[in-house]
Amino acid sequence: MKNIISALFGAGVGVSGVFLHNSYRPIGLAVSLIAIVTGAYLVREMYRSILCSWLFLIGWSLIVIRGSTVGNGGELLVEANLYGNTFVLGGAALIVMLTLRARKVS
Repeated sequence: MKNIISALFGAGVGVSGVFLHNSYRPIGLAVSLIAIVTGAYLVREMYRSILCSWLFLIGWSLIVIRGSTVGNGGELLVEANLYGNTFVLGGAALIVMLTLRARKVS
């Protein structure tokens, strides 16, 4: 059950970041990155499992990748501007760093 919750929590953080990163510039981006760090830290501390940290990463990544691709109607939720690139690359770097650091906790 904790594996499913970790993946869904990562997806939830991803959805909130996709919708928030480009609004109220640059505060939305900062809040999105803070949510990523907070979410990864909470999953690591709640479950103390490397697998749960990786599932959080996978859930977040799937949502962000889907938001970065063109949809059926031509919509694009994560644009290739400064805020979109910082959200995708900075968020991925933060999450990978926190996920790899989870090995020290166990």
